[in-house]
Amino acid sequence: MPILEVHTNVAREKVTPGVLSGLSKMVSEMLGISESYCMMHVLPDQLMSFGGSSEPCASVRLSSIGRLGVELNKTYAAKIFVFMEKHLGISNDRMFIVFQDLNTSTVGHKGTTFHELYGR
Repeated sequence: MPILEVHTNVAREKVTPGVLSGLSKMVSEMLGISESYCMMHVLPDQLMSFGGSSEPCASVRLSSIGRLGVELNKTYAAKIFVFMEKHLGISNDRMFIVFQDLNTSTVGHKGTTFHELYGR
């Protein structure tokens, strides 16, 4: 159930349906989770600065139940940074990524929690 949230000052016009589907496919493949459970949330046109400059920048959060960790996060970061630069023009020194490992009991779905649905 990964959620990738991107807050960016990049214009809405650059966040095409292809960018969203590309992010979804990338996250699904990275984490080895069916794309049907992946959520992408991109908020463009944000009032943001990074290092005192309003050049393109982003704040990214990847939240997931498991499948995160010290070594995994390094590989995820590398892929996310490449994607963001290629598709949104945000260089890797103008973005932070926060990785958040969630408990099954703190994520709701289908009227209950993942803990109830999957017993973990």
